[in-house]
Amino acid sequence: MNNFGVLYCYELKKIWKRKIVYATLAICFIATAILFIGEFIGSYPIDNEKSDTKYHMFLTDRKLERRIEEIEQYRYRDIIEFKTFAAAEEEQGVVNPKLPTSHEQGTEKWYTLNTGDTWKGRDRFVWLHKDIAVPAEWKGKKVVGVFDFGNTGGGNNSGFESMAYVNGKMYQGVDVNHKELFFDDALCGTDVGLTFRLWSGLEGGGIPREQEHRIARADLAWLDEKVDDFYYMASMVRQTLDELGDSDPIRHELRGALNRACSRIDWTYPGSAAFYESVHQADDELNSSIDSMDKNSMVHVYCVGHTHIDVAWL
Repeated sequence: MNNFGVLYCYELKKIWKRKIVYATLAICFIATAILFIGEFIGSYPIDNEKSDTKYHMFLTDRKLERRIEEIEQYRYRDIIEFKTFAAAEEEQGVVNPKLPTSHEQGTEKWYTLNTGDTWKGRDRFVWLHKDIAVPAEWKGKKVVGVFDFGNTGGGNNSGFESMAYVNGKMYQGVDVNHKELFFDDALCGTDVGLTFRLWSGLEGGGIPREQEHRIARADLAWLDEKVDDFYYMASMVRQTLDELGDSDPIRHELRGALNRACSRIDWTYPGSAAFYESVHQADDELNSSIDSMDKNSMVHVYCVGHTHIDVAWL
């Protein structure tokens, strides 16, 4: 057996000393590299027409993805940030508690909770209150509050929930899935009493433990509906591209439509009037391109939706 091993190693050394072996390996390596690179950067036909390279399409997709992510923050305009809230423990322990009538900070009951602060507890209820002024010049616009007060578990069976009250009346549930609070246009130019009843939540099973949350965001703004439409339409198109095959002509059309629309956006001064005007043009471009596409698919999709009851009673 030992002699066989020695003989085997000897034969391998003889093989490796031959130049033809190295030449063959080099040819195989080069051929493999050419096939791989050609597949990545080479063009391929769609409907018997020359299409773009995979490499260029890869770069285009990454560019579009980053642009769409950047657009999201510009949906809200003229943002007013709320830095502090009056806070107090809610100890009534009933389903529909009476709202507090006094919110004087510094008293025995009330204290200040700042945006950025954390709060925690297990099955704990906390009142938050803020008197806000809704600008009169926002009349005719879609006025929205954006509130991020806590976390909800992945299965939506643990963690934070809250109820918002506007001028003392129950208004809407606010949680990780419902951060936007849209206000009636009639409130523009008035002072509004905004109250939240926060619930820390439970652990959703397992060992009892405190739930820790953060007052991460509390803003008042107005929603630019065309920027909002462009963000969600562009996001939908971008996600659709990931589901279609490389040789699907629809994928090629959608990518081109999205790229043309994004090319209209003037990023010289983000947030300026010229920037927003260019995003509005991009929205018109994208919707027009999609509406003009031929609908030749033999597949008909029927969508049936439902609303979560927790939006009303959370």
